[in-house]
Amino acid sequence: MPDHDQTWYDRFFRHEYLVFDEHPQTALEVEFILQVLSPSERSTILDLCCGYGRHTHPLANAGRLVGLDRSDVMLGRAAETSSSASFCRGDMRHLPFPAEHFDAVLSLFSSFGYFNGEDENYRVLQGIVSTLKPGGHFLIETVNREFVVRHSSAHQVYRPDGMTLIEERSFDPISSRTHVNVTVFADGRETQLHHSIRIYAFTELEMLLESVGLRVLSVWGDFRGSDYTCDSEHTIVLTQRA
Repeated sequence: MPDHDQTWYDRFFRHEYLVFDEHPQTALEVEFILQVLSPSERSTILDLCCGYGRHTHPLANAGRLVGLDRSDVMLGRAAETSSSASFCRGDMRHLPFPAEHFDAVLSLFSSFGYFNGEDENYRVLQGIVSTLKPGGHFLIETVNREFVVRHSSAHQVYRPDGMTLIEERSFDPISSRTHVNVTVFADGRETQLHHSIRIYAFTELEMLLESVGLRVLSVWGDFRGSDYTCDSEHTIVLTQRA
């Protein structure tokens, strides 16, 4: 496999993504976030790797929302929707915010574990803790490693508007990384994309979170608040800074 994991995210989150990215349960996800965080109008909340703002904008009425993303394309789309949220471009390894600035930080849709080096992924968590106020909350949602091992299919085909996507999936048990090669057929053109993240067993994730000073409060298996099991598609964890 080509060694393109280090920069896969710079190519993946561009114009094609805006077409094939579909999230029919966004309203349910937003409702869940509001329920578990119970923010006030004065709460400051960072939506880390916010993309085009599909959570940031609807949450903006519940607090002071800031969205950060690396992709100029995603942020350009976010700017097309009007809300009180603000957006900035940046790298999640180097958060451009003062210490103890936010009441809550969100990391949603498996946006943790992008980097090949565990030190870099760990640096993301250290930055999150630094920018949280004492007693602040970090809510992370990522794919459940046990679900991937048990249920992930090697090939999937999707047909969003005017597009055909073929996904070829593999999982490396040594590095605990998923690899997804995506072939996009649209407008008579073929485009090759790649996606790869480090995925974690809950116990691994819990140890990482606690090692940076985040106490795990709750874990769920979906945005309906179901119990977390080996067959849960999601790992959703609420933590609190001491």
